Amino acid sequence: MVKSILERRLLKLEGRNPARPYEHLTDEQLDARIVDVTTRIEAETGMDVADCAEVLSEALRSDEPLPDGMTKMEIQGLIASFRGVASTRSHHAQ
Repeated sequence: MVKSILERRLLKLEGRNPARPYEHLTDEQLDARIVDVTTRIEAETGMDVADCAEVLSEALRSDEPLPDGMTKMEIQGLIASFRGVASTRSHHAQ
């Protein structure tokens, strides 16, 4: 209940839904944000997001230890996100 009260206050004060932090962005702003985050991920990992998704997917299939503090579901969510970004980038490149 406390969370819903805080969410309602934030929505009222900021006009933004905390459960959907990016819905107020324009398409251009969202694209820029995706590029920024993707660039940072690629710089940190040393590989593009499609390759990163495959490495994470292979680690899950081979039952390798998970990164500290991450659950299997969180990693599966990252894999899906990375694949979505990679798919979007290849679509826009055409």
